[in-house]
Amino acid sequence: MNLIRAQRDQLFEYGPFTIRRQRPAEALGPLAVIDQMTLKMDAHIPLHTHKDDEIFSYVWRGSAQHLSEDGEKTALNTRRTMVVSAGSGVRFAESAPFIETAMLQVYIRPSYSGGEPRVQTFSRAAEAPANSWTLLAGPESSDAPMTLRQDVLIFDLKIARGVEVDVPHLPGYSSWISVLDGIVQVGEARLLQGDAISEQGALPPVRGERDATLIAFLVRDAATAVMSGTVSGS
Repeated sequence: MNLIRAQRDQLFEYGPFTIRRQRPAEALGPLAVIDQMTLKMDAHIPLHTHKDDEIFSYVWRGSAQHLSEDGEKTALNTRRTMVVSAGSGVRFAESAPFIETAMLQVYIRPSYSGGEPRVQTFSRAAEAPANSWTLLAGPESSDAPMTLRQDVLIFDLKIARGVEVDVPHLPGYSSWISVLDGIVQVGEARLLQGDAISEQGALPPVRGERDATLIAFLVRDAATAVMSGTVSGS
């Protein structure tokens, strides 16, 4: 297993944003950039352009707003997450107009360049179920509620203290888990907020040492990806 500790050199500030940036290893090639961000209230990123990026956005505390170029507003919060497939090019703005917000934004390299830009959301009527992984996004051939132009599956988990849960796995896929808050044990490794762990294969079960929020990625080992993304290709 490869343990990635949260470190100060992963942090950078951009105005009202504090971002912890992690770049997974080559074995997880399409999984390019993982940003854990804190957005101060009234933080705002003006309209900007993305191409050939699959962008997964997940709020675990507070709320954020996605504003499309044509003025359509979409609220993101603990019950609603989003995938933007930038394709041939898309422009949008982001903000946290109401409250300080903690948000994950992940940039995935698609399997092909171009394609029609699209925005998808997944909403839950209630908070994520405790101690059970939820599939949020997956390949276009999957049954996931949001689809990606890549062989990557994304799950979330709210795990309670003292509970042990198996980690999703598929043959031929590598695994990555990010700890958004709380403390967990994965095998012999103790993970704190901001830490991550990966394995070229299956990870052992995860056990809550404190209540925690986790995101898991499964990445197909044989997946091919383009390097032309605005962020994912950098």
